[in-house]
Amino acid sequence: MDELKLRAGEKIEAFQEAAIVAANSSKSRFYNILEQTGDAIGRLRQAFQELWNNDLVTEGRARAAAWAREATRRIQEGAPPLSPMLLYEELVTLLKDHVWRRSMIIFLCGVAFGGSAGLVIGFRVGTRAPSGPHARALHTQIDQTVILVEDAVSPGAGIGEVLIRVQAFSVSSADRGVLRGRASALRSLVTNSPVTVGRGFAGVVLDVGPGVSDLEMGDEVWGCVSEWSGGAANELLAIRSTRVSKRPRHLAADTAASLPWAGTLALAAIQKIRYNLNNCKGKRVCVIGAGSGEGCALVQLLSYWGGRITVAAPKKVHHSLKNLGAHEFIDTEGNNELVAPSWLILEQYASRAGPWDCALCCSGAGSPPFPLPGPNTLLKATAPRKAMVELRPQTLVTDRLPTPFWILFTASFYTIRICRWLLGCGTHTDWLEDRNHLHPGLETLRQLVESGQLSPVLDKVFLPQDFESALAHACSDEAIGTTVIRFP
Repeated sequence: MDELKLRAGEKIEAFQEAAIVAANSSKSRFYNILEQTGDAIGRLRQAFQELWNNDLVTEGRARAAAWAREATRRIQEGAPPLSPMLLYEELVTLLKDHVWRRSMIIFLCGVAFGGSAGLVIGFRVGTRAPSGPHARALHTQIDQTVILVEDAVSPGAGIGEVLIRVQAFSVSSADRGVLRGRASALRSLVTNSPVTVGRGFAGVVLDVGPGVSDLEMGDEVWGCVSEWSGGAANELLAIRSTRVSKRPRHLAADTAASLPWAGTLALAAIQKIRYNLNNCKGKRVCVIGAGSGEGCALVQLLSYWGGRITVAAPKKVHHSLKNLGAHEFIDTEGNNELVAPSWLILEQYASRAGPWDCALCCSGAGSPPFPLPGPNTLLKATAPRKAMVELRPQTLVTDRLPTPFWILFTASFYTIRICRWLLGCGTHTDWLEDRNHLHPGLETLRQLVESGQLSPVLDKVFLPQDFESALAHACSDEAIGTTVIRFP
């Protein structure tokens, strides 16, 4: 018992010594921090005094005091407090002083660059951090590889947004362009989402944010995401309600997801050539690369409206295009499949069968390389100037800007967003999008499908873990229509 008491006493003494040491250490740290704070305050005070006693600041204080005395005297005399002549004379005096002139130039440059940097940093820091439920998503890495993330965090629906459970999304040559750097510069200003692939999608509304009145929970919708706005390869997608619409009720999710991106591209091309149900009858139209999703949509619409459609595509897809309404066929591979398609084949066919009223170049197999030839070689002399339309993805101007011009563009971009916010237009970027990719174009697409003028052309369906195989198939000569990836 005595030994136990002795050991207990030793432990208590050890605890007391440790407590005393900790208290002394905390006390010394407190005094050290207090001393360092006092030194910092002293240095700041000394720097402020040096700045206050600087010659330029002293002269400025003297001028300000003189202006104040003059303003007081004028107020006492009943005159306006600031004399225009006095202000003019003071400004002239300041501008004649090269020291003040140089200081003013440095100040204005600092305000310009500092303000621009502040806008950029403020918008980037103020971007909503993802916080919400976990879902599967295809994330693009720094080396432009795409991996499937099983527990990606998805943000909830914000103001004017809806949260959609994406059931299926489409992949196309546009996604290959994105992975090769297309629109990467502009996308860095619009969004910080790691999801960059997936253009068209179909799903179900899970949640509705404030300010959304045309959609409800449970609505089956479709939509599309441009290359600079991110991607649709996210099982839970928060997106503005202006970029989705209700999809046709009789379409399954896989089939519906194949049409929004391709269909809106086709609508944009038709608007450029200004064809419709009333003026398309009898027109000779050449659809190049017609095996793509937008090519199939163009063939269906223009043939339904009475146009005579010539398709330029590999021979293996001619039968499918004939079922869609094509009348004439050009085998762009010729007798040798190893030879790349050439504009010469189309020029020779036009010289034999006659030129076309318009030509639309899509991203499907068989499209000759850039650039488009002159309209005189393929089109009629009476064809309008914009009768040749390029639908294939091209490099954006922002992807080629040198660094100084990129800094200027960034400052201008954020300035426009702030001005729009001040005018009550919000901070969204719908103004960057083609109108056909927004709600009006999607509604037009839905009406065309429900009226029987247009049907989705679904090629193959893949799973998210097979993204590379899906993209390779979508960009191959075997593709006809749109390739879709479905979340199981």
